[in-house]
Amino acid sequence: MTAITDDAPRDRLPYLFSAGHLCIDWPFGAAYLIVPAAGAAFGWTPAQVGIVLTVQSVVASMAYVPAGLLTDRLAERGRILALTFLWVVVGYALASTADSLWALAALMALASIGDAAWHPMATGILMKSSPTGRGRILGIHAIGGTLAGVFAPLMAGFLLEQVDWRTSLQLVLIPTAAMGLFFLFYVGPRVPRVAPDQVQRPDLKAILRDWWTPFGICLALMMMVFNLGVIGATAMAPLYLRDVHALDAFSVGLVFSGAVLAGAILQPRIGHLSDTIGRWPTIGAGALLGGAGAVTLYFAQDFAIAVTGLVLCIGALNAVRSCILACAVDLSGKGESTTLAIAFAVLDGVGAFGAVLAGTLGAADIKQAFLLTIGCSAASILLVMVLSRLSHASATTR
Repeated sequence: MTAITDDAPRDRLPYLFSAGHLCIDWPFGAAYLIVPAAGAAFGWTPAQVGIVLTVQSVVASMAYVPAGLLTDRLAERGRILALTFLWVVVGYALASTADSLWALAALMALASIGDAAWHPMATGILMKSSPTGRGRILGIHAIGGTLAGVFAPLMAGFLLEQVDWRTSLQLVLIPTAAMGLFFLFYVGPRVPRVAPDQVQRPDLKAILRDWWTPFGICLALMMMVFNLGVIGATAMAPLYLRDVHALDAFSVGLVFSGAVLAGAILQPRIGHLSDTIGRWPTIGAGALLGGAGAVTLYFAQDFAIAVTGLVLCIGALNAVRSCILACAVDLSGKGESTTLAIAFAVLDGVGAFGAVLAGTLGAADIKQAFLLTIGCSAASILLVMVLSRLSHASATTR
């Protein structure tokens, strides 16, 4: 294990990084309301709204592995981590000037590269600082990003009632800019440093060999399918609330934020539960509950039942995301930042297409968008069962 100097208290680091995660993801969380608002201004279809969100996530996924490799090779990481905030602020500020679908997609994609780079850097540092209890540590970090999905849409919904989408996008950058300064001058210099003579050079080929096994391939497939369902439901939920239940922008933000909050508050506990009872029962239960919520959304007529289904769907699926990331580190056990970068690329790179697929399914009836989540949840459960059997077979042959 790489030696790390004690520049910052280890017990505070996950919470500082969780706060950073909250602010780095803040504009992305707001985008789930701002992009549909831009679509309404331009007259786009649900599929076109999905294209913008998909392009953003696909391009972001390309930054994960380079960022992970860079982090595993650096002794000084804190200030580079702080610079990701600057990238995000500048990128989204430029996006607010876009005048077409592809211009908005390209500029938001540019901004998302900085957001994407944060994730393998931050989580890799945390894994090196606390190699035990991975599910809990990743859950603490994840709660920041999920809370961005709670409060950023709420802020965006309020702003959209007052100003246009361009001004709303500019204003949601304020928390990101402020946190960037905090990381640059306070947190960054205190991030644990790896002793220069002990910086590891992770072997990407060796890490990829761990994935190129029946277990690794099955895990990658499960991650892809699972996130297709998560992103599909998350991207279409605001349109569903607006079109089916005729909510205004602020009310959409309020209901959507509440659904995300349900998963956010559970992530550390669910992560710790997966450390205790195992990954597969925990992930399988999350997929089952998420799929049940999607079924409820598809058939619901009453608003209260629809809200219950939305909370169950988005909350349950997001609650187990940190458990899935922990599976990736469990698989390799080395080159934490690089391994997590691969996991993020698999999750978000492929899962990003959930937005456009769900938008295409929901073109005629937005409720049909949730058929994607229903199918993906069912497939995830089957893959979890296969992974459980493969894990058991591997354990009995040792």
